[in-house]
Amino acid sequence: MRPDAQRIIATFASEPERILTDGILTSQYSDPFWKTPSVARQYGTFANTDFVRIYPVIANQILDRTGITDGTCLDIGSGPGSLAIALATLSGLNVTALDSSPEMFELAQKNICKWGIEQHVTPVIGDVHAIPAPDATFHLVVSRGSYHFWNDLPVAFSEVFRVLKPGGMAYIGGGYGSARIRDEILAKRKKRGIIDNPEHPTRTRFRKFRAGEIEESIETAGITDYRIINDDSGFWIIFRKV
Repeated sequence: MRPDAQRIIATFASEPERILTDGILTSQYSDPFWKTPSVARQYGTFANTDFVRIYPVIANQILDRTGITDGTCLDIGSGPGSLAIALATLSGLNVTALDSSPEMFELAQKNICKWGIEQHVTPVIGDVHAIPAPDATFHLVVSRGSYHFWNDLPVAFSEVFRVLKPGGMAYIGGGYGSARIRDEILAKRKKRGIIDNPEHPTRTRFRKFRAGEIEESIETAGITDYRIINDDSGFWIIFRKV
């Protein structure tokens, strides 16, 4: 754990609004995913308020379940950098925060600077289907909540496998970290008039997978050493490059 980790984690939970104030962007360029700066900022607000508590919890689960706490890490679909920052704070990992959105790149830059963790988290613009990194670069590859948006799962999994070092591990999926946190977040959002049922999400952009599609995609990518966790922590795919 970084020396200043407790301060950063405490601020994650108690002062999310401070990030948002400094994270407001004025650029008006076209975004390939979020389409407008306004939509990207809305997600940044969501990540730093409703979801702010989940990232240290999920980061600890990743570190515990993979046993990888040092070396290089890639966070795919990192958004404003919340999980990347939590991972770098709680371990000795140096994290590359990859997102295809220029808006999210800027939000991540601002959040990384806010926590003073620039030496350990680097934002990069790129796509999971063509990860801008050489073969065997990362000890750990993670992704929370982005696999629904991957256009070609076998290609994406192949790319993740390619950039893993031998013996490296991937931890990909989505969730809230615990049933209690999930229920509290959903209750809060429902009270605010935001319906967000995991079984029937209102945001239709989330892709639905047919039974066995994820396993089939993993195996098509040539990955044989994998397991799937589906419990109160969320839905997670874990595999190792043997």
